Amino acid sequence: MGDEMTYDRRSFLRHSAKLGSSTLAANLLWSPFARAQAERHGHDDYFAHLNGLLKGQGPGRPVMLLDKRFVDHNIDQIAGSVGAEKQYRIVVKSLPSVPLLKHVMQRSKSSALMVFHQPFLNEVAKTFPMADVLIGKPMPVQAARTFYQQHANNGFNPATQIQWLIDTQERLHQYQALARELGVRMKFNFELDVGLRRGGFDTAEQVAVVLNQVKHDTQHSLFGGLMGYEPQLTGLKAELGHPQVREVLSKYQASIDRVKVAGYDPEKLTLNGAGSHTLKIYERDHTMNDLSAGSGVVMPTDFDTHHLSANLPGLFIATPILKHYPVNPAVPNPPDDMEQLYYIYGGYWKAKMVSPKKIGKPLYESTNQSPITTSSKVDLTVDDYMFMRPTQSEFVMLQFGDLMLIDDGEITEQWPVFHQTG
Repeated sequence: MGDEMTYDRRSFLRHSAKLGSSTLAANLLWSPFARAQAERHGHDDYFAHLNGLLKGQGPGRPVMLLDKRFVDHNIDQIAGSVGAEKQYRIVVKSLPSVPLLKHVMQRSKSSALMVFHQPFLNEVAKTFPMADVLIGKPMPVQAARTFYQQHANNGFNPATQIQWLIDTQERLHQYQALARELGVRMKFNFELDVGLRRGGFDTAEQVAVVLNQVKHDTQHSLFGGLMGYEPQLTGLKAELGHPQVREVLSKYQASIDRVKVAGYDPEKLTLNGAGSHTLKIYERDHTMNDLSAGSGVVMPTDFDTHHLSANLPGLFIATPILKHYPVNPAVPNPPDDMEQLYYIYGGYWKAKMVSPKKIGKPLYESTNQSPITTSSKVDLTVDDYMFMRPTQSEFVMLQFGDLMLIDDGEITEQWPVFHQTG
């Protein structure tokens, strides 16, 4: 597995220092001294402290840790990039926990959510009656029907507070038929293909056709805006002047122009785009007025990218060591990083080891007891914990039960996560 930490440690230290000098100040994390200590002992000061907390207060099984101090820093970074003139839309699938969503909404002062899963949509409608919801992918019409069947009247009005994402003329026909059947009005947002080539309307002319379709059924249809997702820009370290960015914005603007011709005021519409990887590109641009981000709040490893270099990792898997072999019995004459063998509780998650660092190649993968090989300088033993960073948040966060909140170096709360089936 090797040392999987790919972000700039000096940047981490610089930003951590700004967070204050609370318990086990983060400015020791991954410093040269801490790394030397980790090489000799297994964990630096930060993870050694977490190890002690979990051995004393943990449940004795794998858990997902959320460090509130780093999460708060990341929320502020994202909200600052969006700015006061645009709407920050919080991506629910990447932060699948009601208390976590509440915290992000309160700190960022945003009630705008993007939802990708019908059970989550019903939970959001029940829990956040004032939320402004944009559906993040074109759902089968039966998912919309299920939402209405399960929705209870609690002050949340789907007709004005949900925008259903539409990617084809045929899907719009389906949704309009459902709206007539149920006797409701539905608001629609049109997905644009701005270069991802994953569906949506490819030209402004196609947008004009579905706009006309909405205008012919105003009793059951309302136009809410546009959405253009562009993760193909992620690896480019691109700024506004980059040709591919200009291409995205040009395609988006062409559809906005067509919307204007149809008589709509763009300032009253949701013009959504971006994601955690690309949001920072648009700080000085006003083509879109609604920018999405979720994973950048907790920073799984897939988000160690150029435009998120100021964000800090705040999400960790911690799992107990079940067995320890100081001399690796499985590998004769092992290399330095495979001298010892540990078996951890569980494993085979979408995650990369962060502590200890001197990790060798896995013998095999197991969801029950994963074998972890290390250097002989690692002195962890049975009942100690090892720590990983998830590669993504949306699925992995649902695998461990309640999130264990770390605040100022202490375990303070447990935050439930969503259930996949509501």
